[in-house]
Amino acid sequence: MKFISILKAIASGLVWGLGQLFNGQFLKALFFFGFFTLLIGIELGTSKYFEETNAYDKMIGVDLGDTWYTNGFLPEYRFDNVNYQPFEDLLTSIGGDQNLTEEIFIKFLADDLKANNPNTYRDIIDNITYLADEFNDTGKIHVIRRQNLWLDEDTGIFYLERDGALISGNPTKEYVETTVLTGITNESNIRSTRDGLVSFNKTGQVVRNSGIYYVRATQGGSVIKMINIFTEEVVDNMTATNIPLQGPLYILDGKLFEYFQPGLIYNSQRLQYKETPIFSTFRLAMRNTYSFTWNRYTRSDFTRLMIKVYFELNPEIKTAFEDGFNDFYYDRAGLFVRGYWAVYTLGTTYRVNYTGHMALYDAMIGTATSENTLANLASVQPLEEVPIRGHVSTMLLLEGLIGVISSLILSIFMIWSIVDAYRVSEAKRKKELVLGDINYFKDVYERSFEYIVLSPAMFVLAFISIMPIVFGFVMAFTNISGNASMVDTFDWVGLRNFFALFNFASGLGASFGQAFWRVLGWTIVWAIFSTFTVFFGGFFQALVLNSEKVVFRKLWRTILILPWAIPALLSQMVFSVMFKEFGFVNALLNDIGIYDFLRNIGMLGVEYHTLTGIAKLFYIGQENIQWFSNEFNPTFVRTVLIVVNIWLGFPYFMALMTGVMTAIDQTLYEAADIDGANRFQKISQITMPLVLYSTAPILIMTFSGNFNNFGVIYFITQGGPNTGFANRGFAGDTDILISWMYKLTVDYSIFNMASVFSVLIFLFVGSLTAWNLSRTRAFQED
Repeated sequence: MKFISILKAIASGLVWGLGQLFNGQFLKALFFFGFFTLLIGIELGTSKYFEETNAYDKMIGVDLGDTWYTNGFLPEYRFDNVNYQPFEDLLTSIGGDQNLTEEIFIKFLADDLKANNPNTYRDIIDNITYLADEFNDTGKIHVIRRQNLWLDEDTGIFYLERDGALISGNPTKEYVETTVLTGITNESNIRSTRDGLVSFNKTGQVVRNSGIYYVRATQGGSVIKMINIFTEEVVDNMTATNIPLQGPLYILDGKLFEYFQPGLIYNSQRLQYKETPIFSTFRLAMRNTYSFTWNRYTRSDFTRLMIKVYFELNPEIKTAFEDGFNDFYYDRAGLFVRGYWAVYTLGTTYRVNYTGHMALYDAMIGTATSENTLANLASVQPLEEVPIRGHVSTMLLLEGLIGVISSLILSIFMIWSIVDAYRVSEAKRKKELVLGDINYFKDVYERSFEYIVLSPAMFVLAFISIMPIVFGFVMAFTNISGNASMVDTFDWVGLRNFFALFNFASGLGASFGQAFWRVLGWTIVWAIFSTFTVFFGGFFQALVLNSEKVVFRKLWRTILILPWAIPALLSQMVFSVMFKEFGFVNALLNDIGIYDFLRNIGMLGVEYHTLTGIAKLFYIGQENIQWFSNEFNPTFVRTVLIVVNIWLGFPYFMALMTGVMTAIDQTLYEAADIDGANRFQKISQITMPLVLYSTAPILIMTFSGNFNNFGVIYFITQGGPNTGFANRGFAGDTDILISWMYKLTVDYSIFNMASVFSVLIFLFVGSLTAWNLSRTRAFQED
């Protein structure tokens, strides 16, 4: 039955060679099963399927361990004769102090801090504290105690500095009218400069005088002022009592309230948890431990402990950490499973930087006046920032592509096994001839000898050539941008980067979209003109050198071929130096009087903004000719660049066409003479068609090459003028796509858009090259 053949094929898909085993072909089965074993072996050998992984392995430091709490902390607890009832209740609930573990103790510390540090509002005037959960704070007004403002002393109006519009790619500043304490802005009064304004800086200090509360400030950098909190009236400094505050200050129903939320960052300071009685003894035990010379713990270990307490105080952060940094596919899967997951997701865990544990500093370390303080013990001082690297998408994508390509190569044997199992089973069912195993492999070797010989090279090519191309290609479909993204996680964005090229209103399109079409237009113009100028320049020189009327033709040919013999990079750098604004060429033109002539006709010595109409097209500079740096007339720079390129490119076509013209049958010219053709007709009807016939493919390839002619653009003009502005996509007026793409990657690390342009260049140049090759005789006769 045919159904049996299908079952055998399916079996070979599940376990390669199993179908061959059912067909009675044991050597074949062993062959396919060998590759199946290789696949499974690589997957298991590169995995941690049988190991337990822990998110905390990725965190700094080591645990203090359960024995520290039973042997280190508890004896001190007894010796200090501390009876903190919540802790006594804990020991009773776990069946005695011998059962105390680090995990239990950390959870107790967190619960104890949370119970004794609720979010509160404190009435500053009446000194009454309210739980935030039970307090109606609707309509509260925030008093901004610390801020830098600007004051118009004549009008008494305060201004807030903020970012304004972009000019030439650079952000400007603007100054908007604002209230002095509550920060309400008046958008109808905005200044472009701070001329006539003096600084007015609120210090954050709150004071009281005769029952009135003020915020202190400095005017003009030295004059001390006081701001009435309720009326916002600014008065001269007076003697007053300082009111110590930490949290935000609010006005509500005619009263002042300080808000307290442990861990909240306010005025660049993190509000601290208030310690409970257990922490004094905890610090004493820590001091004794870290004071011993045999102590193996470091500040990283203490930081780790603080972060664990912080996690218990914030269970949502703890869950995110444990789930994100203990991912099955990332931490345990092998090359192939992890590879497909990596390519599909590009990683799921982002880099984190924990700083919230510093809210526990006063409780776990102590202040200078705390009992048993650790503030003066350097080996215990915690790290203020604890960065933990997430999934690095670039590395995941590279590893993923290796896994995917390797699996696709091995899958050839899976498909082979499936097809062979089905065919052999069908042949047996139909009682057809079936080759024996040895004869089958001999037949395969004879029929596929070329592929077998080339397979090692193709295997290596897949990883050293195809994989980098694919990697660069897929970058265009991600949001990777900036050096930081190279060591962080980024995401797939589909065709969003390509769509941005058609959206000029917002996002990437506002700069890169407009810049792309401007650069693409110039790239096409550059490719066309730089190709045809060198082509016809070489053609003209070849005509002259092939004329019998020219004497010393070999000498002239040798001289004219020199630009091609000199390294292109050297020539480009020489042109860049010679044609600088204060370079040799301008100095020469000035010495021989050309500058005087240009000034007399108004092409030099005038400012661009004074010109109108067509005169702007002939602006070549003000004091000197700006050959490659004329930011007001980029058309002039582009024209000069095309002319310079003739010097660099015409010798090649001159040499090529000289050989082609020499090979033209002279009888064609003799027949033309008999028919009465003149010199121009012979050139246009005989020389030009025959030269074009022989050089057309090279002409098209030259056009493709000039489309990517990075050297001439970059080493002569560096893409300028007007390069490096963010609102122009960092593209200069002479940048072509390839030089723009280079700067986006090397100088500005905008990898996603650079990859988009590389894809578009590949599609254009590749299509043109394929079309050109398809029209060659070698391709058509293949």
